[in-house]
Amino acid sequence: MLRGFTQKKVNTLTLGEQLKKLRSDGRVTLHEVSRETKIPVKYLEMIEEGKYESLPPDVYVKGFLKSYAEYLGVDHRKLTALYLRDRDIKKNLGKDNQKEKSPKTSKVPRFVVTPRAITASVAILVALGGFYYLYREIGRFAAFPRLVVTQPSGDTSIEGNSIIVSGFTDQDAKLTINDQLVMVKDNGEFQENILLQEGVNAINISAVNRFGKSVTRTLNVKSNFEKPDMAFDKDTLDKSEGQISGEQSEKTKGIEVVVRIDTSPTWLSVESDGNLVYSGTMMAGAIQNFTGEKEVRVTSGKGSQTYVKVNGKAEKKLADDPGVVRDVVFTSND
Repeated sequence: MLRGFTQKKVNTLTLGEQLKKLRSDGRVTLHEVSRETKIPVKYLEMIEEGKYESLPPDVYVKGFLKSYAEYLGVDHRKLTALYLRDRDIKKNLGKDNQKEKSPKTSKVPRFVVTPRAITASVAILVALGGFYYLYREIGRFAAFPRLVVTQPSGDTSIEGNSIIVSGFTDQDAKLTINDQLVMVKDNGEFQENILLQEGVNAINISAVNRFGKSVTRTLNVKSNFEKPDMAFDKDTLDKSEGQISGEQSEKTKGIEVVVRIDTSPTWLSVESDGNLVYSGTMMAGAIQNFTGEKEVRVTSGKGSQTYVKVNGKAEKKLADDPGVVRDVVFTSND
């Protein structure tokens, strides 16, 4: 209800005169009434001017009057009665020079929902969805996949021998680091732990989408890490002079496995006493020590590229198989 109006009685004025007076008392315009009641201004003008022959059917006019009455704070039944009275008077006096117009669809102010309209709307939505999908697929076919490396941000130098490479790409892209497949999460993020060899390491990160479009970024990472003194020193491989039995017994407690990657980057997973201690890619020439109390378990993406040295014994190839070798177990007895 319009603020400032109070419940009032409708006098013997015509409907239009009564409505104009109530609006004037409240100092509101037809546009303000239209905005609050959602009644088009042209219909409000027709009602106030008594041009009933131009209005839509009575069922809509009565709805207009009800909304108008609630806004003005008067009884809508009295406004409806005034409308019916004035309309009949105009007819009886012959002031209605036009025949009463039959309802026309164009005059209905509200959208009428019909089965045909629903069917047409669904068909349009399906067609638009198909066009959008086709447009998106064509765009993706022509586009290269995203590849953003967030860590490291560029070429760098580190003191250790490992670095985390992370970033994001397209959700359905195939991502590799130095030709080793890397898992991509549902949101496109990826992260891989890279073991480096001493010196400069070229890390090639490549993303390929399902249309064969690819993009590659190369990072140069310098590792200042020095190789372990005991790793792969052929001159001292079988020397045992100067060792007493107690020292040898103390050294062989537990298990130590030194892993070296030969000429091709290789994915590696290592467990120590049942706990995962490393999962990532080792660069060609990279060396890493792993220790455990009872056992060390090694899984390699390229068995023939992976060499191990157990408890200081001679280096040996993990397997002759160039493919994946799983769960090779080393104990203190090896």
